[in-house]
Amino acid sequence: MKNLKAEFQKFHRRHMWLLFFLSFALICAWMLWCVKDLDLTKLNSTTAMLEINLLLINTIVTPLVLATAASRMCDMEQVGSTYTWIFTMQSPGSFFKSKLLAGLLYLLVFDLLQTVLLVVLDQRFQSGWQKYYFQFFVTVIFTHVFLFLFQLLMSLHYENQLFPLFVSIGGTFAGVFSWFLPQIPLRYVIPWGYFVALCNSGYNYDETTRYTEYFWDSYPLIWLFVCVICICLLYYFGKKRFCQKIAAM
Repeated sequence: MKNLKAEFQKFHRRHMWLLFFLSFALICAWMLWCVKDLDLTKLNSTTAMLEINLLLINTIVTPLVLATAASRMCDMEQVGSTYTWIFTMQSPGSFFKSKLLAGLLYLLVFDLLQTVLLVVLDQRFQSGWQKYYFQFFVTVIFTHVFLFLFQLLMSLHYENQLFPLFVSIGGTFAGVFSWFLPQIPLRYVIPWGYFVALCNSGYNYDETTRYTEYFWDSYPLIWLFVCVICICLLYYFGKKRFCQKIAAM
């Protein structure tokens, strides 16, 4: 807890909350545009429509946001080369866990706000709680944790923070392509693809009537399990590699 508090003190003038707030504002603007003048006679499920659009905008926006957040969390130590004296007071493992936990707290608030946005918008068209709200939260939180952990490890490994950002941009394009290329299993092998890999809704569009029929599949628990395993392996080996790097300095 002491180390976590120290991390937030480091972020005091780095406007981390502003980064996530602006991202959430952009997502809100996208979703409000989606429901503006919505014709309910042209679709059968607003919940599925909202979820798909939320996951799509997350695929576009949040990878770069998480890469930027990870970079800002690490550049103080990387640019200032302060590892030598930091690790006289704190172990490398504790340092890594503090960085990760601080980022996860930001993600928790960010994803809860998105879930609230989904519920509020959906309740405009239909009342009652639906299990799909919770499934959406599970999808975004685990995908964001996967992405953030990956970006954090890269930011800790490379002194030049531009490289992790470029990787994030390339990953974003790959993630967007994975939405529209279902015949290619790209979504299952890259962390940016898990927004769509864990999406359990889809649609069929009739060009003649311009009617969109949304449908729900069972939640892809097997791919959620794969995502969790990847997170655990990435954490274990990434933390181990970071500690070895510090020990060799």
